[in-house]
Amino acid sequence: MTDAQEMHVARLEAFFRRCTGQDGRVVGYEPITGGYSRATARVWIEGADGRQGYVVRSDPPTGNSVLETDRGEEWALLKALSGMGTVPLPMPLWFDADGSLLGTPSIVMELVDGEPMLDLVRRADPADHLELALPLADLAATIHSVDLAGLPAHLEVPASWDDYVAGCAQRWRDAERVHVERDPVLRLVACWLEANTPEPVPLGLVHGDFHPANVLVDRVGAHTIVDWEVAHVGDPREDLGWMALAAVAQPPDVIASDPAAFYRRYGERTSLPAGALDARSIAYFLVLSATTVFLDVTSRLKRLADGDTTAINVAYTTNIKAGLQSILFDAMQDPARVTGLIS
Repeated sequence: MTDAQEMHVARLEAFFRRCTGQDGRVVGYEPITGGYSRATARVWIEGADGRQGYVVRSDPPTGNSVLETDRGEEWALLKALSGMGTVPLPMPLWFDADGSLLGTPSIVMELVDGEPMLDLVRRADPADHLELALPLADLAATIHSVDLAGLPAHLEVPASWDDYVAGCAQRWRDAERVHVERDPVLRLVACWLEANTPEPVPLGLVHGDFHPANVLVDRVGAHTIVDWEVAHVGDPREDLGWMALAAVAQPPDVIASDPAAFYRRYGERTSLPAGALDARSIAYFLVLSATTVFLDVTSRLKRLADGDTTAINVAYTTNIKAGLQSILFDAMQDPARVTGLIS
């Protein structure tokens, strides 16, 4: 354990004591690797009620984050969704809003006894992938059916579908205007989004990072969705597009064996028409779903070029940007090949 982790352990014990009124000793501390935006760890604390596991999700040091998101907003959403009881997610327990207790703004949640679905998919026979994929369609439909009236105020509902999609395209233009240099890719994506709008559907809650690595499966097959930091209200198909994008970056693609069955299942659960879930539509939202991550990465790289940060994980995102560009080009040029659906 590093000196920083030992300091975090001492703070966690004091935080646990403050939140529960009981003494507790950290008997296990395991950083969770794989993500680039938050500092996350599994922690086991032994107290009067025995040994309990928790997940601590914290902001990294200033300038080291790839994405700039707000723990207060994430906490408010987690509390709202847990109160609704419809979306399976870890129970949010405590929040250090200003970081005065844990050193940085932090959310403490229950530890779900499960493993990422991506690990299950990688071990499974490809013939069994559809069986794993269909519950993902159900989970996406559950998220997208959340009553927007029950969401926190910071999750603004766009005035219309047209305004929302136009605003996403405009963000690409705005990003190029303030970038360290002119970038025709940003202009190309904006033009393509404006020229290829698909059939509108009702706006809904969008998880924003929906893919098998963020879905935990427990021993009885129950599913839990984690990492809500980029959730927003938009077109629900963004989550389907992002999952298609993530499948290229983190293979295998769990729906590749029968994408038509996956989208048919999702359509049945949401009552969306087949025309709203065709190859062209899914490819469109693959591109649009990259808006938040791609443009945040672009913004962080500008800070690197300007000398405002020297964080190595920010420098590493140059590779992420190049990889994302390649996936976006493929989606814009050949929707059928990227989605596996017949155009």
